[in-house]
Order: sequence, then structure tokens, then C-alpha cells
Amino acid sequence: MDQYSGDEQSYIPQVGDDQKPQIGMRFDSLEDAFSFYNQYARESGFSARMSNSKKSKKTNEIIWKKFVCFKEGHTDDIRWSKHTKNDQPRKERARGETRTGCLSKISVVKEQTGPGWVVSTFIESHNHPLSTPSKVHLLRSHRGISASKKMLSQQFVEANVSTCQQMRLFEIESGGPEHVGFIERDMRNYEKSVRDEHKGIDAETLVDFFESGKAKNSLFFFDYETDSDNRFTRCFWTDHVSRRAYTAFW
Repeated sequence: MDQYSGDEQSYIPQVGDDQKPQIGMRFDSLEDAFSFYNQYARESGFSARMSNSKKSKKTNEIIWKKFVCFKEGHTDDIRWSKHTKNDQPRKERARGETRTGCLSKISVVKEQTGPGWVVSTFIESHNHPLSTPSKVHLLRSHRGISASKKMLSQQFVEANVSTCQQMRLFEIESGGPEHVGFIERDMRNYEKSVRDEHKGIDAETLVDFFESGKAKNSLFFFDYETDSDNRFTRCFWTDHVSRRAYTAFW
């Protein structure tokens, strides 16, 4: 997938010219430009990400954008975290980052007339080995959970299917882990985001359900309690069937 170019730390992707960005190549939008570059990155064996941009002083619209290799820049062993419990910055060790100062990139500029974007710069060589086809699906920019798989995952969750079991099913369905489109960590992050979205909503949904039951039947009764922070703590409910049964055994 890559070829050693003679320089000690220079690797040039071996892909067809029709898959490479070219100076002067035009795209209808920034999204189209990044999509093309990311597909080129997948064929080449690296992960892409969006980087710097410039805005027009007159309109405040983006007029220049750069897309880079995910190993662009450098990783500091120690960096400052944004917040702590006391809202003070704190030194912490950078984890999971392996940036090497790679200079591979493309830049696109907005057309002066029209909505299009044109490639103005393209550097294709990397200072690090490129991924093999069997591992490229693990790189960040080539992973994503489709809407259909998100929906299916929610059905699995409702059926108490664990995340690791879900991944096995997705791998079987897709014909192997390299075709799933994401890894187990992505799925766990998605499940966490869903849980975070529903925090505080479950209690409201339950109360709304009780209210609708009471509106349908005057014999339906419910009550609930909250703590000093107005958090739902416990509840009690009974319908007309339960109340009638209770009187039979009183």
C-alpha cells in the first residue's frame, strides 16, 4: 500500500491517479472535498482529519480549509487539562496519541465566483509507515456507526444483548470485523451518549405515563417522592384491578 521513496522517513501511497487529489480539482462543497480526501486516505492507509481554516474578513465565511493526516503535529508527553474539580488547569499525560509531525495534506480554497472549492495544495508523502488493508478499518476517520446499526443496537439493548455480543452479531452479518465499519469502543461510546441523553428523562416519562393512566381511569392512583435536589427517588401506583383485588383480601 505504500512505497519507501528513498528518504529515511518518507512513504508515498501507491494508489491510482484517479483516486488522488490533484491541484485544481474542484468540489461542490467542503464536505465533498473531505469525503474525497478521506476515501483517498482509506485507499492509502492513513486516517484523515480536518485542520486549520481561514475566514473572510468581510463576510466571516470560510474561504480556505486544510485537511491533514491524523499524525500531523506532535504529541506532548505532558499537556494541560482544561478543567479540574477546582476549575484549575492540571498537568496530565497525553494518552492514545501518536502524532509524528507528518506533513501530508491538501488545502482547498473557495471559488471567488460560485459555491465550489478548488484544491490549491497537495502533499502526498508521509513520515510514517502506512496501514495495511487488513487494518485500515481500525483508523478513526474510517469508522462510523450507520443509522440502521444504531437502531438495531437499541433493539439489542432492549433485549439485554451485551455490547460484545452485539459486535459478534455485526461481524457475522457484515462478513468479518473489517466490514463492520466501527469497533467495540465506538459502540460503547454511542451507548454512553444515548444514556446521557436520557438522563432525567426516564422519570418524566414515567410521570407522564401515570398521568395518562389517571386521565383514562379515575380509579388509577399514583404518587412519588423527590429528594432535596428534586431528584426522583421512589413512587407508588395502583390501577382499578389491583384496588378491587385488595378489597377482596382486606
